[in-house]
Amino acid sequence: MKILLVTYWWLTSVGGIRTYMNQLAERLRTHGHEVDLMGTDLATNTVYVAGQERRFAKDTVLPLIRRNLAGAPLPALQACPQAMAIESDRYAFEMGAAVLGVNQYDLIHAQDPIAALCIRRILRRNIPLIVSFHGSLAREGYYDSRSVHPNLTWAEFRSGTYGKHYSSLEYLGAEAADLVLVSSGWIKGIIMESGIPEHKIRQVPYGVDVQAFLLQSAVEFPKPKPPGKRLIMYTGRVEYVKGVHILIEALGQLRQARSDWICWIIGDGTLLPQLQHRSMELGLNQDVEFLGRIDNIPSALKKADIYVQPSLQDTQPFSLTEAQLAGVACIAANATGMPEMIQEGVTGRLFAPENPGSLADGLNLLLNSSHERRHLGLKAKRWVAAHRTLDQMYQGTWKVYQELI
Repeated sequence: MKILLVTYWWLTSVGGIRTYMNQLAERLRTHGHEVDLMGTDLATNTVYVAGQERRFAKDTVLPLIRRNLAGAPLPALQACPQAMAIESDRYAFEMGAAVLGVNQYDLIHAQDPIAALCIRRILRRNIPLIVSFHGSLAREGYYDSRSVHPNLTWAEFRSGTYGKHYSSLEYLGAEAADLVLVSSGWIKGIIMESGIPEHKIRQVPYGVDVQAFLLQSAVEFPKPKPPGKRLIMYTGRVEYVKGVHILIEALGQLRQARSDWICWIIGDGTLLPQLQHRSMELGLNQDVEFLGRIDNIPSALKKADIYVQPSLQDTQPFSLTEAQLAGVACIAANATGMPEMIQEGVTGRLFAPENPGSLADGLNLLLNSSHERRHLGLKAKRWVAAHRTLDQMYQGTWKVYQELI
């Protein structure tokens, strides 16, 4: 079977969507299927299929699209630069997908609602179309806005043009697909709230390639852990929605109580300079190290004593799953899809979301007890091995594919 995995977002960026697409594609290919990955190259602003030379430059059509939108009777849209930018760009992506071709596939699996909507509009025959929701587009937009306007409420965002536009795209993307695939009950509830019926939604949790993880973790990470210090770790994008700023504030409070720890923040993103500056303001120069992007996360996790997932929104973060599989004691925000991954006091700890004091208290308790850290890490590792393998994810996803074939 010939399958297309497609995302409107950046296929070249590090993140959960790319990890999911690569893992699923690899497993599909081992079962004899032909799989293409389509997305956007952020560096060149082109739509492309991985491994193929043909590309569609969005910049060649964006001026025309913007002129047409500016001349249309859409005053609310035109008054909102963020919505205008997304609306223009999605038309350009749609044109790129049409030029590259989508009608030659037996099944198309979109990785976001914008891609699903675009693909449905350009299909010329009845090809099964599935869409995965790896998060809430509208809520991601909300937290992006909060990074600039910290006091903005969800009700205020949702009532504005930007929020309405993102919410509409979420609904239209889910409505355009034959089936909707989610990894958590939280995101399933969000989609149902928009008006999509439950019978159209299938839930398949994410999985991790255990064998590949173990092979990577067997490699010694070159950076040594300071002697006499417990290592706190975060891995992932350094963006507002990931809550790394909450972690920095919590570490500032923790530093007032004890100094027997160090924190490594592994990853890159737009918030990095701001967080480095804030870390200096809090006097954490010797306590927090920003290591940037690294190639072997499993190897680094072997050195960690505590892993923190402070996200404001996360459906089922791969980074948290990897830390659990590494046997690291984890503490995560009690928000969105993360409580579905952690049983409080059994497979990890939860803290009040967006509350640095609650996180600082949780870290302090974990630092106090090596026994609890070992207990939580062992239980989490067993849970992942039993419930979050790549084989389980593949089998569940293939079952959804078969419904439509």
